[in-house]
Amino acid sequence: MKKITRFNIRTANIPQIGINRQYSIGGEAGAEFILQVFNSDQEFYDFKSRSFSSTYTSTSALKVKMSGDIYRNNIDFPANGSGDTYSFLLLPWPGKDTELDLGKAKSSYSFSIIQDANTTLTFTVATANTSNYTSWSSGDNITSTGAPKVETLVTKKLDWTLTNAATDGGGFGLRLIRQPVDTDWYFQTTEAISSNPAGDATSNNTVIVADLTDIATGMELIYHKGTTAPSATTVITAINQSTKTITFSTSTAFEDGETMTLRAKGSSVIQKAIGADIDFSNFASTTISAAAAELTKTVRTTASSTTIPLVGTYGVSGGDFVTISGRGIKNTSANGVASVTAGATDGSVVMLVAQDVKIGTKIYFTGSTKSIDIDNTFIIKSHPSANKTIYLNLDNFITPGVAN
Repeated sequence: MKKITRFNIRTANIPQIGINRQYSIGGEAGAEFILQVFNSDQEFYDFKSRSFSSTYTSTSALKVKMSGDIYRNNIDFPANGSGDTYSFLLLPWPGKDTELDLGKAKSSYSFSIIQDANTTLTFTVATANTSNYTSWSSGDNITSTGAPKVETLVTKKLDWTLTNAATDGGGFGLRLIRQPVDTDWYFQTTEAISSNPAGDATSNNTVIVADLTDIATGMELIYHKGTTAPSATTVITAINQSTKTITFSTSTAFEDGETMTLRAKGSSVIQKAIGADIDFSNFASTTISAAAAELTKTVRTTASSTTIPLVGTYGVSGGDFVTISGRGIKNTSANGVASVTAGATDGSVVMLVAQDVKIGTKIYFTGSTKSIDIDNTFIIKSHPSANKTIYLNLDNFITPGVAN
């Protein structure tokens, strides 16, 4: 009885772009076998045309009598953006005095190779101050689809306009505090606490979880229980993969069964967490990547006081953050906008210095605006193994205006 003793092929996942992969089957000279390969649609690999087909022919099974102790050949795996699973079935040729000697496999040997599907990275904005912005639609998001773990160089251009809400409650403008930087981008995930080794709700710097997917050192603990934040900045300093234990930089009263929220800030920590390599280097403090639209208002009625009636105030912030200029405007000393009485077509501002302004005068405001344009590029060098969303934290560099 002749024996087939080994089947070697690289079983690592196949990229969606397809690949040619060599395989070898070892055994005794004279051993005879049949090899079949089929995909998830039950299409058989045709060893002559080197493609998959729903039509079964004589070349849909490879029949070989080994002339030596090893047989080598190649299989062409096609491109498939949706991914696939390829199943291999090795059989001794019936009636040919051959058996398999592959562990317990005697009459058949099978295994599968997975082809990764394309994944999508979505880039969007995040803010806790939703009432200060007009609604954001999914159509405003930036997306990139590609093969996971495959080196790419995809340049994406941001052309986002962030608009202040046109409401009396939230229409006090937006203040650009600084330029956005790499660490304003983040990926966020949640994970339930299996147990606190120190005891339920006992202050401790370690927790045990059931799953470490998308979790990496350097991630910050945003909430340790629902929406309860830790008392101090807390980051992951170590992860024990075998015990699924996470160690943090500070202690917190972790509770069993509660859900943590973890955030990877900046490209390097994002890459460690999800495997996506994204270059945000254009988002640096020395790069002009956001611009505030000029804000102009018209005097509604002639005034001779610190109060100036305007034809609408939306976009103007109080609190002495905003200065004004224009014909006849007096800036003889520090002269900020102290307060705003909001209105869409009326309203007024109170200045620190009394003004004599006529109806119809144009006034220019510096320090807050109705809209901020973010215009920049970033490069995606690789995609993650699953669809993920990356957020730009607006609250790090934009502060909503106030009434006073």
